[in-house]
Amino acid sequence: MNQQNQENQDNQSTDETQIQIIAGKGMESIAQKTYAILTENEENKQKFGYTEVSYTQFANNEIKPKIPVPIRQKDVYLFHAGFHPDPNQGMMELLLTNDAISRASAKSITLVLPYMPYLRQDRKDEPRVPISAKLMADLVQTNSKVERILTMDLHCDQAQGFYQIPVDNLYGSLVHSAYFKEKYDNDFSNLIVMSPDHGGVKRARRFARTLDESVPVYMIDKRRTGANQCEVMNFVGGSVKGKDIIIFDDMIDTGGSMLAAYKVAKERGANKVYACVTHGLFSTKKGAQQSTEERFRDEGLEVVIAETIPLSQEYKEQNKNWLTALPIEGLLEKAIYQASKVGGSISSLFEE
Repeated sequence: MNQQNQENQDNQSTDETQIQIIAGKGMESIAQKTYAILTENEENKQKFGYTEVSYTQFANNEIKPKIPVPIRQKDVYLFHAGFHPDPNQGMMELLLTNDAISRASAKSITLVLPYMPYLRQDRKDEPRVPISAKLMADLVQTNSKVERILTMDLHCDQAQGFYQIPVDNLYGSLVHSAYFKEKYDNDFSNLIVMSPDHGGVKRARRFARTLDESVPVYMIDKRRTGANQCEVMNFVGGSVKGKDIIIFDDMIDTGGSMLAAYKVAKERGANKVYACVTHGLFSTKKGAQQSTEERFRDEGLEVVIAETIPLSQEYKEQNKNWLTALPIEGLLEKAIYQASKVGGSISSLFEE
């Protein structure tokens, strides 16, 4: 961090501010933009401060986070990328940063985790495996200053029950619906929203309702043959011939399920097909001949994501032919504003 940036942060983090927005590694751009929207209001400009965590990495790869400004008795909103640079290091950085904030005598900590990792294992579905989602909740809650979590589209909604603190699960559909309303000029007469599996039907219906009550929801009947492997069997709901389809899900990992559904939909006469998800992981299997990005590019499937996992400008430019990343700062700003004011209600966002 250069001297000018440090001076700007010091100016934004005076003792007069009551609330401190702190950006962890990889979240600087999203946190800065959220802070900028918040402080367009003159009253909030006096209320909110902004700074970024500095990290020291030792030769053996241990890390030491440091908060560069005083935060004593301030309410802290920590923006953190749980997937950056990978979920294992991301979670370790989160725990250490939480500890640093608590030891700096912060009044409270609200974690802003747009993407929360380790939620795919939310129960024992076979012998001798962990319940990873519960373990992550226990680790986060060992820090008594953490009072709230703001996240988006949990992979399993029931993971909220693993926490003894409020977990506000913001809907990515609020971001996506504005994009598709503009794209279709509010005419959805030829559109189908499709859930990738039975478990995602509720999420897909919620998204369809944000577009128009008349938009039908179909479901993909698929058989999972292993981790990141599946076979699309059928579409439950009716014919897709001549229709536009939005396959709506919470995440794309390696993309196998989404690409398989896309191919079957095109074979059955679908017109335009979009993959619409909140979290774009775009992982590539070891030994794969092509990266996941190359597979989407070659297939020509248009993907729309919410940028819950920060992407570099270079990455977005390289993949602009098939990938659209929608900003989430406006939604986060609304949630933080409601959470930080007396009598505020985040539930108003869900009612939208």
